[in-house]
Amino acid sequence: MKKVKVFIDVYYYKAALSGIRTYISELTLAAEIHGSKNIEYIFSHDIDELSNNQLFLNSKNQLIRWLFQFNYLIWKQLILPVKLLWHKPDYLICPDYISPILSFKTKKLTVIHDSLFWDYPKNYSSIWRKYFLTLINLGINERTHIITTSNYSKKNLLKVINKTTLIDYVFQSFENISIPKSNLESKLQLPESYILHIGSFEKRKDLITLVKAFHVIKKQESNTKIKLVLAGAQVVNGNKKIIKQIKSYILINDLENEILLPNYITKEEAHSYYKNALMYVFPSVDEGFGIPIIEAFSYCLPIICSDIPVFKEIGNDSVSYFKKGDFISLSEKIQTLINSEDLRKEFSKKGKSQLNKFSRKKFIKGFEDLIIG
Repeated sequence: MKKVKVFIDVYYYKAALSGIRTYISELTLAAEIHGSKNIEYIFSHDIDELSNNQLFLNSKNQLIRWLFQFNYLIWKQLILPVKLLWHKPDYLICPDYISPILSFKTKKLTVIHDSLFWDYPKNYSSIWRKYFLTLINLGINERTHIITTSNYSKKNLLKVINKTTLIDYVFQSFENISIPKSNLESKLQLPESYILHIGSFEKRKDLITLVKAFHVIKKQESNTKIKLVLAGAQVVNGNKKIIKQIKSYILINDLENEILLPNYITKEEAHSYYKNALMYVFPSVDEGFGIPIIEAFSYCLPIICSDIPVFKEIGNDSVSYFKKGDFISLSEKIQTLINSEDLRKEFSKKGKSQLNKFSRKKFIKGFEDLIIG
């Protein structure tokens, strides 16, 4: 039996942040470890080698960011089609929203993670948004099958993509990386007890609601030792508004010694932060999936999320929910978990069970079911 050839484009890993970076890494590992014997996977690049080049990773230099976009455009629309002609794959998987206009006889599985570019135009530069949406739409044709990350995102994409294109969702995965023992944790100077959030500082993440909720709980004497850690890229595509807002609030309310802002962190550092946290809080007002939920599940952390539909789809009854955008509601949920070790253990146990839905084996099988049935 002739194997089906599947080419996976991982070029965007050079500049990908947080969710998409994890997605590309997990997809690559899932294909390598659990891929069907009836499929030959070809990877555009070795992501370990891409990891060694940090030049384009959330650079604060606008010229470098635009240089990447130029290189990315050349790769996606000129070099990648040549690769397809050379390798002659049956399918191309593009995990980064955009697929090449020319794919010849190759069918395309294009991953569009969410509908945020359509739903929140004010969150993006008008030029950048128009450029990005143009490339997305040019890559969608009769040979394209769109994959998204949740049923919630599928429903939203069906509303905004005005083409008769197949859209399906496949739950992504997260599995703990093996970290050799080191003195990293002492270097990080982790607090004795802390609430954790990891993710880029974007408006939709609504981190200010978490900061305000934390301020409320710090007013109780019993919480004096508890800190808040907000890790992740603070300036995203040159946008400094969110970090400025948070730092201003911290300064006005004398929280400089209570809130830690370690900026972008490595996988190894994230491992340490997750492993030692008291709980994970995810206050976003919108997401396509929310991979930190399953990351936190894997570390047996109790989780508090905003009550948006996608979080309920991913978390089910394994997390505690607060009213979106309501810092008082969030502070009450945090305090409840602080006060009850039994409740924290209960959510940790449920989360570990819920994690079974998001294995690498199921992740790649979701793609393979669409390829070979």
